[in-house]
Amino acid sequence: MRVFVSYIMVSSLTACLMALIPQLTFLLAIAWGAVIIMSSVYLDRNQVLIIFAINVLLMYGIAGGSTVFFYLCFFGAAVLVMAFLSTARSDYYRLQKWGLITAVVGVSLFMSLIYLSTGEIGMAEMEAQLGSYLENTVQAYEESGVFEIYEERGISKAELEERFAEVISLVVWHLPGFYYLQAIMVVFFMLLLTSFLSLKRNIQRLKKKPYAQEIMPWQLVWLVIAGLGLWLWGKEQANAIYYIGSNILLVMVPITMYFGLAALIYKLGHNKTARNKLIIVLIVVLSIIFPLSALIFLSLIGLFDSLLDYRKLRLKGEDFPK
Repeated sequence: MRVFVSYIMVSSLTACLMALIPQLTFLLAIAWGAVIIMSSVYLDRNQVLIIFAINVLLMYGIAGGSTVFFYLCFFGAAVLVMAFLSTARSDYYRLQKWGLITAVVGVSLFMSLIYLSTGEIGMAEMEAQLGSYLENTVQAYEESGVFEIYEERGISKAELEERFAEVISLVVWHLPGFYYLQAIMVVFFMLLLTSFLSLKRNIQRLKKKPYAQEIMPWQLVWLVIAGLGLWLWGKEQANAIYYIGSNILLVMVPITMYFGLAALIYKLGHNKTARNKLIIVLIVVLSIIFPLSALIFLSLIGLFDSLLDYRKLRLKGEDFPK
């Protein structure tokens, strides 16, 4: 009973802070999710459900129904699914898989319902906010004399404003991708934090593999191919097909980079020669000088490693080297 009460208090405090300080939602959601999942290590499913329900009611009382709906769709449902799987003694990667799937489904549901009720998914509000920020930026530039510096280099104020407007338009059209990316990152980090906390308590069940031994599921390669195909198909007209493809790529590029870096670290770490040390230094220098090229390079490594399994991790199964 003491453990049950303790988790009610800690999770409720985190939930209340999340509702009271929306600016810190990302960080507080990670902490809140980790607390709920950790509670599932010690408590049964019914107790976890009671804690979750109390937290949701508190958030509803503080922030209202619309905010709670947002929280539930983006990460709340994923937290509950992962906690239930944890009570069934599932491992880290099963929790991760279904947590991420639930988050993607939740964000899709959120955008669908918002679109059906309002006719848009928040893009107009985002554009208005960014437009207001642009006006303040332009005014600050005028007062500080920045425009004069650009004009000396042949760039007029009108051209700068036009470029700013293009960036705003680009951000607004990729709002769905940012939604998915935010939900994926929250679920990823809350489970990572749970794994860290459980290992501190000598609980091995939620232990993750070393980073250098992680590999991207090969099925995700087809999602990248679909995104790239749609992006190329609609590129000339810059139509809805183009933006669907670019939103998919926006979500998948950080994921492929993550696994690409893991593959690179694995290869370099298993051959600790002077040559490899030189290669590491060269990669770091080139990444600083050509960051975009480095991102593309890591993404390609992640993609091809997922398909070809350079490290032969799938053949090894669970027998990973320590």
